[in-house]
Amino acid sequence: MPASMSFHGDASSWVHLHDYGTERMPILAIDGDGYYLTISVFDSRPIADHQAFAERLAQTAADYLAAVQRYAAAQPADADTTQAR
Repeated sequence: MPASMSFHGDASSWVHLHDYGTERMPILAIDGDGYYLTISVFDSRPIADHQAFAERLAQTAADYLAAVQRYAAAQPADADTTQAR
């Protein structure tokens, strides 16, 4: 099921988890102005696939955070305004 989507996260974006305990697989959701994205793996896939996907997602999110922090640290002190590129 190919799909492509891009959006610009900001302070109004909301990332949350739908956790169903042991009843069913969790769903990660990202909400923003004009979009709603859910992330999960098909129930028909083995649990090992779910875990591998979640681990890759977590590592990539951690890498993204580190890259944003490096970028922010390199900006001048008065660069808190929006930068257009």
